Amino acid sequence: MTTTPPSVIVSGGGSAPPEPSSPQGRALWAVGALMVIGVILQVSLMPFVRIADGIPDLIACLVVAAAILRGPMVGGIAGAAGGLLVELTSPVGTLGVLALLYLLLGAWAGRYCEREESVNVLPPIVMATAGAAFAQLGYAGVQIMLGTPVFAADFTARVLVPSIVLTGLIAAPVLLIARRLLGEPRLTEPFQLGQTT
Repeated sequence: MTTTPPSVIVSGGGSAPPEPSSPQGRALWAVGALMVIGVILQVSLMPFVRIADGIPDLIACLVVAAAILRGPMVGGIAGAAGGLLVELTSPVGTLGVLALLYLLLGAWAGRYCEREESVNVLPPIVMATAGAAFAQLGYAGVQIMLGTPVFAADFTARVLVPSIVLTGLIAAPVLLIARRLLGEPRLTEPFQLGQTT
């Protein structure tokens, strides 16, 4: 008597992306639309809202909002995409630095999705201002590594502190608008269809 060997199941290693009409798909499209609108406003309007050389960091606010409302993966992807779009649309000397900094910010802030910090308003505002400071300091650090002179006192007084203050002022309205568009905090993994925790 011959027996046939059991059939082998080969996994493709992942699930298909969510359909655009599913709740996950709509949430991801909303995050993408928010980031595109945010980049347009960041490079066109925000340079006119300034104190000394500091401008508000709208991208940091949106990355924190996306991460807090949808989790670390969505926050990291939104941060990388937003940073890259800013670098492509405005004259910066290094390509990929802002994308990396905002990716790290999104992954860090996304760890607080579905926690008490994501429901209250004050912790996301603090995270957004800390994210703006992180982006400014990280970019200044890269400039120093490239040999561009950055004077600490001048940088702190003219760029860092004004950017933190202005980002803190716009953070609350941006986070409230994002929460209105994206809904309550819910962990979303884009490539695991139908699984939300």
